[in-house]
Amino acid sequence: MNWLKERLESFDTKPACIEAGRTWSYRDFCAAVEAAKAALGSERLVPIQTGSIVEGLAQILAVADSQHIALPLPATAHASEREHMLQVAASSPLYDQLPHSGLVLFSSGTSGEPKGMLHDLSALLNRLARISPREDRTLQLLPIDHIGGLDAACRCLCAGSTLIVPDALSPEAAGRAIETHRVTILPASPTFLNLMLMQGVAERYDCSSLAIIAYGAEAMPQPLLHRLSQAFPQADLQQKFGTSETGAVRIQSSGRESLFFRIKDADTEWKVIDDQLWLKTPSRILGYLNAAADSLEADGWYRTGDLVEEGPAGSLRIIGRQSATINVGGQKVHPAEVEAVLQDLDGVDACRVYGEPDPIAGQRVACEIISASQQDLRSWKRAIRQHCRGKLAPWKIPSSVKLSNKLEINARMKQG
Repeated sequence: MNWLKERLESFDTKPACIEAGRTWSYRDFCAAVEAAKAALGSERLVPIQTGSIVEGLAQILAVADSQHIALPLPATAHASEREHMLQVAASSPLYDQLPHSGLVLFSSGTSGEPKGMLHDLSALLNRLARISPREDRTLQLLPIDHIGGLDAACRCLCAGSTLIVPDALSPEAAGRAIETHRVTILPASPTFLNLMLMQGVAERYDCSSLAIIAYGAEAMPQPLLHRLSQAFPQADLQQKFGTSETGAVRIQSSGRESLFFRIKDADTEWKVIDDQLWLKTPSRILGYLNAAADSLEADGWYRTGDLVEEGPAGSLRIIGRQSATINVGGQKVHPAEVEAVLQDLDGVDACRVYGEPDPIAGQRVACEIISASQQDLRSWKRAIRQHCRGKLAPWKIPSSVKLSNKLEINARMKQG
């Protein structure tokens, strides 16, 4: 990894990161990497647990030049969760397949126990070698134990840009950091961006410095994308895509308010089989530590589980996760399709569509509506039926409705 060391050292006194009131130069950051290298012991697995983004990044990059395996642990997890991750990662036959540095990441576990995944750390980092220098300031919201957060941070550093770490994971703190540090790039999930709109961040803080709003990690509703376009007219809205199993994949949005994109990554092959996207990249994981590798093909392909719609000129649009599909008496319902319709209903600030058990149909469509409106539940049910009639097939219209006045967000910036 000599190229990475030389790249970082070449930026010298430029600001690498601003966190907790301290500005780290690239010289400071490189010194932290060297100190972390010197502290590496004989144990191959290196747990990384720190509340500091910049110190955690230094420890991960210290591992890159060794035969160690980095295990960044989520700062927000309970002690028992971290202990379980340590037990899962303690040993694996997969480690014998890795002649150099590795990285273990855990999925968010939204559909079961979090999966431990073994990455070839060198393969992940080498994909960043072609990044050109940039004078940007990127807001770091996702944690570095998440593939999206780690990728965003490393891309920023490899470009010689400045990483801005807000003092809290909240729209208020994000707006304050954008205004104070003149942030130019905002990578965030649609849920977090929706929270920023709901809390009036664009009106209460000067966000005119934003040149790019990069969204990903979950499906973006079309109505929300339109609202973002209006709230941040100066910013280019760019969709990002990647998976925990492959890392980020370079894509190009078909338009500022389009959810279609084309894969423009020289290292990535793709195909669609039965509406599911398959990827083949040099940075695919070696395997799972605690789960079957059914989605990993022997020839290098990865079945993502993402359902897509194919558009013109090889473009794609993410419909949703195959695992989230609701089966209503044999009829398939994609939650994102229903959510997009509900988002157009007056008074809906956000919504979540999911399946509930049904004794006759197997499952029924349910939804949670987040709204500041004072309408009662009966009025909402009537409004939803009227609004969806003619826009959705009868079996896709939610038959169960919950109300909430608060949009919850988890540590991965997704609706929780």
